[in-house]
Amino acid sequence: MYQWWKVILSALIAIAVSPYLISAFFPDQITTGEIMMESSSLVSKTTTVIKTVYLIRHAESNENRRLASLTRSLKLLGRLSLPKKEDVAASVELLDVMAQVDSDVSPIGQKQIEQLGRRLEEDNFVKEKGIGLVVHSPLKRARQTAAGMLSCVSSKPATGSSLEDHSHPGQKAESVQRVVELPCLAEKTPREWLPMNQYAFVKRIGQFETWLGEQPEGVIAVVGHSQYFKKMLGLSFKFGNCDVWELQFDPSLSLSEQSVVQKFASAESDTISSDEKEEKDDDVKPPNDGNLEEVELPRGWHKMKSLYSYSDEM
Repeated sequence: MYQWWKVILSALIAIAVSPYLISAFFPDQITTGEIMMESSSLVSKTTTVIKTVYLIRHAESNENRRLASLTRSLKLLGRLSLPKKEDVAASVELLDVMAQVDSDVSPIGQKQIEQLGRRLEEDNFVKEKGIGLVVHSPLKRARQTAAGMLSCVSSKPATGSSLEDHSHPGQKAESVQRVVELPCLAEKTPREWLPMNQYAFVKRIGQFETWLGEQPEGVIAVVGHSQYFKKMLGLSFKFGNCDVWELQFDPSLSLSEQSVVQKFASAESDTISSDEKEEKDDDVKPPNDGNLEEVELPRGWHKMKSLYSYSDEM
């Protein structure tokens, strides 16, 4: 019994201190650098046209799988029961912190991509919705999801670590005009969990919203991450893996990058810390019908409704 506790406690300690170690010895893994895009023939310009945006969370990643195993193990230990060997083994994998920053989709994640990709293809989703621009996070789990669900992903040079990502050659659905990889769409980094960097994350959200409002396309699909979308929309829940949500975005109601940071700071000044709130709200689920059209969302976001979700029964 002692050995099981020792393994789990060692993993917890390593996870707790890892952001501080990374911030001290490593630069941010994701920066807000230049945007990689397949075509630059369309020039960005500010527009006030209300846009239809489809937000898609990536499929389950190996990081998600390991964290789920750790959660199950801790719950069993809390009830003085031994966790499963496979859950302990997966939890220990979290000690390799850098492997969690940009992990591939898991075997379950691949099944999610295949199911949702098939359903979207059957509905001719990309063409019927008139999606002209697909934008995704630079992290592998988002790239692989964009490729599998939308047949769209930006290309990357076939060198170094990109060779480990099967999506690196890139692809584009025939009806889509552009595919863009946007660094500021990456999930919250280890450094951004630190108190002194708490607004670096929301600044990136402001950068994304500003960029979104400047694009000429009126219908845009975005493949990204749960904490990112949750923070951006001020939600009390996280999207499920491979969820597809439809929203309207009015660029004229959006704010500058600095104003977004100030808004978040003002909203959180009299409440518990945002990180604590995120932890408490993670298990909250959206309405059963997935219709949040009447829910008040921040800045230019409105008319939110769920279109697709993964089902274990299909």
